[in-house]
Amino acid sequence: MNLEQRIETFGAEKIFIAVFIFFGVMICFMRPPYQLMDEINHLPRAWQISEGVFLSPTMTIREFASLGDLRARKIFCLDGAPADAWNDKVYVAEVPVSFLPDDFITDPNSRHYVHAFAVADIQAFLSTPLNADEQESIQIPNTGVYPPLTYLPQAVATFIGRALNLNAGIIFYLMGLSGLFFVAACVWWSMKFLPEAKPLIFLLAMMPMFIVEAASTSADAVTFGVCLLGAAWLLSLRNSTARLSRGELVGLVVLSIMLACSKSVYGTILLLYLLIPRERFSRFWALGAALLLLNLFLLSAWSWLSVELSDAALYTSYYIGFTETNTAAQKIFVMKHPLAFIAAMMNSFAEQWVGYIAHFIGIWGFLWNVTLPPWFYVSYGLIIIFFALSNGLNLKLGERALLIFAATVSAIAFFLFDYLIWSAVGSEVVDGVQGRYFIPIALMMFGALSVLPPMRHKNSIALAAGVFSGIVMLWTNYLAFY
Repeated sequence: MNLEQRIETFGAEKIFIAVFIFFGVMICFMRPPYQLMDEINHLPRAWQISEGVFLSPTMTIREFASLGDLRARKIFCLDGAPADAWNDKVYVAEVPVSFLPDDFITDPNSRHYVHAFAVADIQAFLSTPLNADEQESIQIPNTGVYPPLTYLPQAVATFIGRALNLNAGIIFYLMGLSGLFFVAACVWWSMKFLPEAKPLIFLLAMMPMFIVEAASTSADAVTFGVCLLGAAWLLSLRNSTARLSRGELVGLVVLSIMLACSKSVYGTILLLYLLIPRERFSRFWALGAALLLLNLFLLSAWSWLSVELSDAALYTSYYIGFTETNTAAQKIFVMKHPLAFIAAMMNSFAEQWVGYIAHFIGIWGFLWNVTLPPWFYVSYGLIIIFFALSNGLNLKLGERALLIFAATVSAIAFFLFDYLIWSAVGSEVVDGVQGRYFIPIALMMFGALSVLPPMRHKNSIALAAGVFSGIVMLWTNYLAFY
């Protein structure tokens, strides 16, 4: 019995998920706390939610600055905000000081980041008492708007840790592990729903960017997991003509809700509902419309509660001193010149495609300065493409077109969003787009490419490539921080 036969007999998904969890746990503890883009703003939001504070309180930038230099210099800093913005409200959170040791905390002014981390630092953090009553304020202008379910695993882990009065470091790593295991469950069920595409799903999950975000306090953990699982499940529903079960109907409703609680631009995954054979449900179109309306209603309701009702300012680059942005003026510009926006999006692809690919596969660190070797991006990218071309989904032309359409609409949506809030009015390129934004739609993008028959020894090759990726990730992380 050769290796491929052994893997098939044992169950490829069991080996794949074990590898994913192993490297996820390793990166969770090896990566210094808060050395991931925006993580310092995600943890306070998760802590806040664990205390039952679902709607983040607000404070003007001026009020926050008046709290004192110690608080204002730490964490997120809006010192670059123009004078006319100092009375604007931004979201804030109160978190225990024990979560914020000076050695770990990034300082936006000095651009500090940990570069001499050691095992002793992990041990010291794990032994730091929580002291939940000793708290300080933190600005979370870019995460305070996120719905509670976006941080479900991390908030549950935090609630349990606080109830048991665990040390601060223990709670921090429990939050990362909770996100990891949530995503691992989503990856597992994705492979179970689409067994023919198991190797492709595994290789996407083993991208360093995917693992690093999954094993963190970031909202991306839930977003990545839900979008991957949702796309895989909806794709699997096309393979049966039996009437939709009550469990499947409930699942569709839950998926609509969870996608609404992830980043709104990924709601287009619900379009894959159209892949389901019409005979599976007598009120097919009514159910589809109801799912879409539920998603849109929840998005609108949460936006009204968290933004309109709180009168919070939508965080844009204007608040860090880039005064050429103006969301209201940009909206008018796009409505008058829609083709100019399309051209800006195309220009961005033409000029920044290498950066998008690199961020998609893996670049992390507070300053996006932890980069993998160039040869790794090329080799792992080619491996993913090769497995995409032979993923075995056996799609019809219309099904491929729907996958590409749904992914394209999501991409246009997040380019438009960043054009409105991060780009100068009338800019010829779109600023702010990151390659990891493509990860939630990756299965749709690559799943649509299947044109070749499945390769021989696909599980063995995928396993070797995944382990290779994990090792390179850990080694790169070690060189960057230790």
